[in-house]
Amino acid sequence: MILVALLLSGSRGGITSTALGLFVLGALTLRLRKQQFAEQREAIIVVGALLVAAAFLVFGDVVVGKITREGFRDENRMAVYMITMRSILGAPLIGYGYGTFADVFPMFRDQSVSTWGQWQMAHDTYLEVFQGLGLLFGSMLVASVVLLVLRCVRGALTRQMNETLPCVAASVAFLLGLHALVDFGLQMQAVAITFMALLGAGVAQSESYRVALAD
Repeated sequence: MILVALLLSGSRGGITSTALGLFVLGALTLRLRKQQFAEQREAIIVVGALLVAAAFLVFGDVVVGKITREGFRDENRMAVYMITMRSILGAPLIGYGYGTFADVFPMFRDQSVSTWGQWQMAHDTYLEVFQGLGLLFGSMLVASVVLLVLRCVRGALTRQMNETLPCVAASVAFLLGLHALVDFGLQMQAVAITFMALLGAGVAQSESYRVALAD
């Protein structure tokens, strides 16, 4: 049902980032050294891939039609990205305050964007972070999340037991990290809170408790 809903949304960024997240999950899962489960895991992945392909053939007309009509580029969003980057250069160190995009954007808005409508979001979480917090503190925020994700990746690659949570957390992080380049999913509370819960669980299981106690 989630897959069908995703396809019917027609979201090019959402579908692409979901595909990357599933690829990362499959890659991290297949490298596991538990030979007794290797064949079962491969069978599950093959069956899952077939189901995804079948769902895309049946329900993929919406996204295929949108790509055919509009391609992968959105000229309005590209213009908004350029305006947002210019606004970042206006206050590169401390920014304008997080969450102030809707107030700051009109000061820099030009004719490259249609005069109709109001842009509440930049459709790029990273640009909004840098605009609101500045390059210094914005980089610190992004880096703090990246370090936690890298810890999950390391746990997924090295743990022999209880590796599922680090694998899931890392794959979800890749999914949301890519999607944040073209949309504002991470700025929605439900998405952010769920992601933080998964990331926290992944970090907690990224290292054996025996190693943690020894340290």
